[in-house]
Amino acid sequence: WSDEFDIPGAPDPAKWGYDLGAGGWGNNESQYYTNRLENASISNGTLKITAKAESFSGSNYTSARLLSKGKYSVKYGKIEFRAKLPAGGGTWPALWMLGDNLSSVGWPACGEIDVMEHLGNQLNKIYSTIHYTGHSGGGGVGSTTTITNATTEFHIYSLEWTDTQLKFSVDGTPFFTTANNTASMPFNQNFFFIMNVAMGGNFGGAIDPAFTSGVMEVDYVRVYQ
Repeated sequence: WSDEFDIPGAPDPAKWGYDLGAGGWGNNESQYYTNRLENASISNGTLKITAKAESFSGSNYTSARLLSKGKYSVKYGKIEFRAKLPAGGGTWPALWMLGDNLSSVGWPACGEIDVMEHLGNQLNKIYSTIHYTGHSGGGGVGSTTTITNATTEFHIYSLEWTDTQLKFSVDGTPFFTTANNTASMPFNQNFFFIMNVAMGGNFGGAIDPAFTSGVMEVDYVRVYQ
């Protein structure tokens, strides 16, 4: 499975839906997620998720959060996102996954796999983390790596996921491998993809008052099995 983002316009509705609204799902974020082309569109071979400083439905920022829930999910394999991240204090882009049973068991019991998170307030520091019961919020299990040019060049953020472990890499260099993935953990079921740019919140931190817009460009999402 893949999305190469080669067809201009809106993201492929057969592959992606949208989370809409404000509040940041408990993270106290400042953006309002829309399904407008201004916040998510494909051009010149990349998907662009754009966070903007603008008044919208009571929020001071807009952005987009795309998800493949109900359209595509995967268990195990190698997953690659090739992306260039937004600059600007307060930006919080993420390329991540949630368990298909989110609706029935809730979070964090469904499991969360954060392949890439980045903070505009901590340029070039890449976070990869897993969350599950007992390891929610700041208690996630993960690590970080520091790269160069995260906001000016494309990098490949990848996950190699088996029934025994999850290994996270940037540009083919592993930097975090989980302890044993066991049957008691939620990482042995299908997960769907999420791509978003949040603003501020508990993790994103202070938003630069001069911020006008920031873009996460995604060249592709690819799944190998």
